[in-house]
Amino acid sequence: MRVLCVNRDRFQLDDMMETVSKVVPGADVTPCRDPSEAAELVRKEGCDVLLTGIDMGAEQNEGLRVARRAQEVNPRINIIFVTVCSEWEYIREVLALRVSGYVVRPYRPAALAEEFANLRYPVATA
Repeated sequence: MRVLCVNRDRFQLDDMMETVSKVVPGADVTPCRDPSEAAELVRKEGCDVLLTGIDMGAEQNEGLRVARRAQEVNPRINIIFVTVCSEWEYIREVLALRVSGYVVRPYRPAALAEEFANLRYPVATA
């Protein structure tokens, strides 16, 4: 399973990657701190699951734009938002994207594991 973690904040990105590695052993996890590069990474390297926040500090709704661009490249990409409670105001947009999951920060690894266990588009394992 190929997982792309996108977040401008290095600490949050490291936390996402570490947690994914724990809950999905053997996953190929790629970090991305520049959201504008995420769709190109999906295009070049392929991606089964995109983990991103909604507001990543630079622009409001930036993660929603990242998710839309990733879906344009791969319409069957699984998207899981890892975000803070204050962003519930975006829930309509999140639902319109037909995402796989929404995990509220701070989260327990079990919450992220649950999202991976219930992906919208199942991922074939080799």
